[in-house]
Amino acid sequence: MRAARVRPTSPEGTPYGFPGNVAPPSAIEIHDDVPKPQVSKPGELLIKVKASTVYKDNLEWNELYPPSHATLGNDFSGVVVAVHDSEQIFRVGDHVYGMTHANRGGTWADYAIVTTEEAVKRPDNLSWEEAAAIPGSALTADQALFKHVGLETKVTEKSVRKRVLITGAAGGIGTFLVQFAVLAGHDVVAASSSNERNESFLRSIGAHEVVEYGDFGALDKVDVVVDSVGSQVLADCWSVVKQDGGTLLSFDACSWGYREAHKRQGISNGKEGVRALYMIAEPSRDSMARITEHVKKGNVTGRVAKTVPLKDVRKAYESAHSRGLGHGKVVVLI
Repeated sequence: MRAARVRPTSPEGTPYGFPGNVAPPSAIEIHDDVPKPQVSKPGELLIKVKASTVYKDNLEWNELYPPSHATLGNDFSGVVVAVHDSEQIFRVGDHVYGMTHANRGGTWADYAIVTTEEAVKRPDNLSWEEAAAIPGSALTADQALFKHVGLETKVTEKSVRKRVLITGAAGGIGTFLVQFAVLAGHDVVAASSSNERNESFLRSIGAHEVVEYGDFGALDKVDVVVDSVGSQVLADCWSVVKQDGGTLLSFDACSWGYREAHKRQGISNGKEGVRALYMIAEPSRDSMARITEHVKKGNVTGRVAKTVPLKDVRKAYESAHSRGLGHGKVVVLI
């Protein structure tokens, strides 16, 4: 079968690895002779992949650097073609979508093994492309807000409405963060690099306030910051989160260790009351069930900025960093 894989070493033979020697996009290769995977244990499904997506930081994931070639791709939509004899939930022919665990990948290929924790049945109102554009971004948003930060999934008279700042709000994950927080009943401040480019869109998906990164100083304090940008934007977030009981969460790949770095730099004075968190999304049937209900009700959908065939996935990875793509995911058609 065909699969897009990462060459484990440079042309000179130097092993790729993170951090320090991240593989370049040129290390992504299309192989036509990869063995078709087989179901081997309970909980596994073999799917014919219809579509996957591109993450702009895929090559920065530690899990992609085993001794041998790694097949990339985590989001998927596809058709179940084989199940384990003990399987009770899924049947051959089911249309499914979801996200594989970060330590496996595997969906930039004709066929992939996924687990019953990673897959749910695809709603009829989604195309293959739209379905693939949802899981990774939506799972990250759902788990950031409701699992790690601990926001109420539905604000009631007996619960507390929070003021939430979301950075990277116009991006793939940020879009879901804004929508899920608004749908839950919280007040959302959406931050991006350009109001001119993004304000109209962000307000159309429910943001109550819209701000550019350089204008945090003019904001009233927020209860929660969810950051998807990292670097200087993340550093600036400390000034806007409430210092007594506020929460700051980042999941940008390069933000790993930001809490410890903040303390080492000696700038945590006055920030001891801030709960600082880092997270990596994991497959979850509970999260996907919540997301799928939103999809069925028409509250959210998969936004597709561009589709490419598997043979062009290297170029697609390079283009995933382009601001000209609009508000949506780069989807790989298998």
